[in-house]
Amino acid sequence: MIPQNIQSQITSIWDKYIADNKKVVDTKGNDLQDIDSKRLEAIETLKIIVQDFITGAIDIAEFKTDIDSFNKQNNLWGFTSIKGQMFFNLLFKTSDTDEQTQKLTKLMKQCVAEPKDLPDALSKIEALDKYVCAIFNKAPDKRKAPNPGSVCYFLSYFWQIHDSEIWPVMYSSMIVSFTDIGLWQETKSQKESYETFFKFNEEIKQILSQHTDRAISNWEAEHSFWNFRTVKGSTPKKEAKTKEQKQVETTKEAPISALTQASFDIYDYIPRVIANLIDLGNETEASSSAKGSKYEKVVCEVFKQLGFTVQTLGQGSGREPDLIAIHKEENVAFIVDAKAYSNGYMMGAGDERAIKDYINHYCPKLKKEGIQRIGFIIVSNTFKSNFEEYINDVTWKTDIKRFLLLSSDALLHLLAYRIKDQKTLSEIVEAIISLGITISAQDVIQQFDDI
Repeated sequence: MIPQNIQSQITSIWDKYIADNKKVVDTKGNDLQDIDSKRLEAIETLKIIVQDFITGAIDIAEFKTDIDSFNKQNNLWGFTSIKGQMFFNLLFKTSDTDEQTQKLTKLMKQCVAEPKDLPDALSKIEALDKYVCAIFNKAPDKRKAPNPGSVCYFLSYFWQIHDSEIWPVMYSSMIVSFTDIGLWQETKSQKESYETFFKFNEEIKQILSQHTDRAISNWEAEHSFWNFRTVKGSTPKKEAKTKEQKQVETTKEAPISALTQASFDIYDYIPRVIANLIDLGNETEASSSAKGSKYEKVVCEVFKQLGFTVQTLGQGSGREPDLIAIHKEENVAFIVDAKAYSNGYMMGAGDERAIKDYINHYCPKLKKEGIQRIGFIIVSNTFKSNFEEYINDVTWKTDIKRFLLLSSDALLHLLAYRIKDQKTLSEIVEAIISLGITISAQDVIQQFDDI
């Protein structure tokens, strides 16, 4: 039974959804218009694909390809993400013998078929979870193994194709929202997770049905929580902060609810040579020049590992930015300045003049090389302000297209997703230029993590 105080939050979430004209957006903020009607149309095709696999009309390789192709054109459930198609790809790749492929095919046919009831659904989750865990636990490189944490989303997606009124999809973002309102606690197994989620979802629909005096569907309940997840507003009141704590906060508006942690440990993918970037930025014992030099070198290395062609400048080169990061295929370059400030970076008048000097000196050179899109990035652990007025002035009066404040943590997350998910450099660049002025690790997670 959901406590009364949480029931009130649930109805408030619904009321906000209605007030926002039932607007539905994905984790990247893209408006999903008429999503329900589009889903109903898509389901008719998806049912044929699933049924062809179950009956043997197509094999598992064709099934994987057909599902992938369809969802790339109709990404209405987020299946193209980590817990969907990537999980399927890794699951298939680990079956490198005919015997293993046959075993996986038999298991998949059983699991993607519609469950008879909730106990049957849980037995399917348990079976696939056991199979995936056996692969994951033995894998020397976890990056190349399917993650058991994807099982609930993966199977519930297929079950919803069979009957959207019965089977809710267990999205990670829904669990985040449930956690935000005090409803969710960690469970011991994938089987227990879906059982808990399913029962909460049923109760939530009942609460909303009583609140609205009509039946509420899985999709309506899902959409209202998606809306809650992406609502922007003032940060809820917390305990009073010290002056120093207030100074290091950015002025960026905080989301009330959002994915706040990556679905994996980024340090499993970050090379040791750069894993101490944040610690270097927080260093207080070393001299400013020594600290700055070490921090700049690591920032430079991260941009190299992201795939940029890097021109190293920085300390010892006179009045220079620290590096130029170039992506020639897209005619994109970033002038990068790294700032190792343990208490948060605040731009002074000298910095403002220096940055304009960098821009005036390097933009003409880069344009001569055919680089048409040029941005400026300041990398630091934290920022004391977002320098909005100065940034607007720079982007209006110079050839700089984007001026960005990128946290050290965000930079490391970019690299982790680049390595883990084999993101192209073009995808990384697109993320950098689309995430706003101040880019935090949470912004990167929202951009690249699962649904």
